[in-house]
Amino acid sequence: MFLYRVVSFVILLSCSIVFVQAEKHLNANGPFGKRHTVHNEPSPYACDRGAGVSSSVFRQRIKPVQNIQVSKTLYMSADIIQIKWTPSPLSCSDDFVGIYYAEVPLSSACDYFDYEFVQYKQNSTFWHMIHLRRPLQFRLYSRDHTCSGNYSLIAISPLVQPLNVNEPTQVHLAYGDRIDQMFVSYLTNSSQFVPQCQYGLSPSSLNFHRNGTTTTYTASDMCEGKATTWGPQAFIDPGYMHTVLLEDLRPSTTYYYRVGCDKHGWSSIFSFTNRPASANEVVNMIAYGDMGLSPVEPGAKSTIDRVIARVRSTNMTCLLHIGDISYARGTGALWDSFMTQIQPIAAYVPYMSGIGNHEYDHVLGGEKDPSGAPGPGGFRPEWGNYGHDSGGECAVPMVRRFHSPSNGNGLFWYSFDVGPVHVVYYSTEHDFLHSSPQYKWLENDLRSVDRTRTPWIIVGAHRPMYASETDEPDDFIKLMLQVYLEPLFYRFRVDLNLFAHKHSYERTCSMYRERCIDDGITHVLIGMAGQDIDGGGYSGAEWSMYHDQEYGYSQIWANRTYLHFTYYHNDDDKLADEFVLRK
Repeated sequence: MFLYRVVSFVILLSCSIVFVQAEKHLNANGPFGKRHTVHNEPSPYACDRGAGVSSSVFRQRIKPVQNIQVSKTLYMSADIIQIKWTPSPLSCSDDFVGIYYAEVPLSSACDYFDYEFVQYKQNSTFWHMIHLRRPLQFRLYSRDHTCSGNYSLIAISPLVQPLNVNEPTQVHLAYGDRIDQMFVSYLTNSSQFVPQCQYGLSPSSLNFHRNGTTTTYTASDMCEGKATTWGPQAFIDPGYMHTVLLEDLRPSTTYYYRVGCDKHGWSSIFSFTNRPASANEVVNMIAYGDMGLSPVEPGAKSTIDRVIARVRSTNMTCLLHIGDISYARGTGALWDSFMTQIQPIAAYVPYMSGIGNHEYDHVLGGEKDPSGAPGPGGFRPEWGNYGHDSGGECAVPMVRRFHSPSNGNGLFWYSFDVGPVHVVYYSTEHDFLHSSPQYKWLENDLRSVDRTRTPWIIVGAHRPMYASETDEPDDFIKLMLQVYLEPLFYRFRVDLNLFAHKHSYERTCSMYRERCIDDGITHVLIGMAGQDIDGGGYSGAEWSMYHDQEYGYSQIWANRTYLHFTYYHNDDDKLADEFVLRK
């Protein structure tokens, strides 16, 4: 059967029958907690007619501008602000309230960061705030002349601004090269002072101190399209990303820390437990892919809530997020929103991230590609469906915000040990054929694993090697992964292959080349973390042991001889699937 599929693939390719299905499950969700569907913006109703500009056909509505009341004018990151206004008896179905930079002209109704359509007689709404390092303002607009003219300003709020414009935000952790290292990263509005981390063995004794480094990026650093254009719904100033590398940490030891500086202020005190150094110790990891934004994606909100609860109640070792991280796709404020939502997790456990199509895929601008892939759009074989799914970001925000061990190619492929497990991230967005640098690195990394030190090998990448959903019958990338990487993984006795991309869950038997065997690889699709869930059918493949299309997350518990994989549904946090591997 496997050989038959390979031959069929070659025939299809020779006939140039290539199907491209990129940009699945897109939305236009806003960074301040408002959910929208694609093309549901106020345009084309009126935003493309020049709001506030007089019309020769319709007279503009001339009324005093009302006040929007706000529950607070000073806020901290992740605060919720309620706004209230007096509803108009002349409301339109596409009236909306938006949030803006304070300097945006009042006539520019559609230069908002986020918006919410206002229902008849509605007089209030809530906004999940993110720290954008500038004064903001809420504005309510309605259309003129029985709802068929231009937008006019109806009500406006006082300025709403951060309590501390240099508040340390977006705090998150990642493993370094060695067991005794931990990256601590955060963001502020300034690079004026050296970033610092104070840490110690108790929250009242932060006796140790390390300085860090600072970086940022701008629109011209990215590859193409929306990401290279300035505007509230495109690129905005991302602030400054600070990273401190802690060293000489004891294994399996809890540390307390805070980040910032005396001049600009300090964060709250967080804690983490460093990874174990011995294969005889237990590790407990969370794993998922394809999250997106909470609360606008209902699945992302429930996953975040469940995982926060796990982190608070259980000694979690680290978290594996295997691609399709924020779905920002060139909208800078969405990165601020995503990094804010994961802080309650990532400030306490290392957040180990990998590259997906919505972080990396691009067509032009290859000279700016931080992965160093050749060509204007990187790896783009005829049989692939690689699109422009990053909105032109080509992973620049990812590599400036997240960190990883340096033993591979940055965030694109790397590996690390955690207790009895060797974890390998590889990239399905890059060349994985036999002659590629990535393949050679993978082969060398897997060959170097000491199975007496780390008896388990878990590999992970974004696109699936196996999936029985029938929505993409001509998924040639999946087949090529089976041709080129499955034999490599089998040769080095990989135990578990994790992937996402499809927004669902599926587990295979222990298998090799579509056959269930005792010494095979177990493949698990974990793309159910939050983005719009799949709804298609399944082929009934014999190797598929369990599948469903529900929001959830997975957990991996392992010691030297026993690995227990569990999958939980978000709606009730009950166990939906599990399996055990033994050595």
